Amino acid sequence: MSTDSTFAGPDQVREYGERATETSRAFGRQAIDVYEQIVKSAVDFERAAADAAPADWLKTTISAHASFVADVNAAYLGAVRSVLN
Repeated sequence: MSTDSTFAGPDQVREYGERATETSRAFGRQAIDVYEQIVKSAVDFERAAADAAPADWLKTTISAHASFVADVNAAYLGAVRSVLN
């Protein structure tokens, strides 16, 4: 003898899994947004340091590094966001 409650179990598990997945994605999106802001602050600081550098070669080197970090970070964020969506 079976009741409707015995068949509700798999549906409840599926619903819980879907809610857990969406919650995890939302947390991941927030973490990536915070990470993006931290890296942006670091790159901005590095660009300000490049502007204040006393020698042209030093300005060029620091600026190139800041651009490299910004470009790699943009690619990384794009890949991570595509996975989270």
